[in-house]
Amino acid sequence: MSTGLLHLHHYLPFLFFIVLIISIVRAGLYKIPNVKKDIFLTLTLIFAHIQLLLGLVLLINFISAAGIHMGEAANRFVTVEHPLMMIIAVALITIGKVKAKKTEDNRGGSKIIFTYFTAALVLIALRTPWDKLF
Repeated sequence: MSTGLLHLHHYLPFLFFIVLIISIVRAGLYKIPNVKKDIFLTLTLIFAHIQLLLGLVLLINFISAAGIHMGEAANRFVTVEHPLMMIIAVALITIGKVKAKKTEDNRGGSKIIFTYFTAALVLIALRTPWDKLF
């Protein structure tokens, strides 16, 4: 089961990055017709939360199976830096979607989506282990 979760956590980011970038570009160009019912924003939120839950399950399995030494940079990255940044990024995506749904006009909602989703993308890009992803 752990191997399947690991593979899913490895390949799901490709879909997540595509949907996140599409949402950011559409918000930046003000091409979101209805911020409250947009499918790409909903897919972005769903993929982000699924990816986070998979990562947290894998983190718990990793910590319980291995003796962790925080002095080692690789262990610190896997157990602290990567999960913390991803939690913050998913929180930004969630807050951005909720705030955008509460706005009255689509232009203001698109600005909120663009701001929050771009900040989340930057955090995700900074703490993604690119050497393991490709």
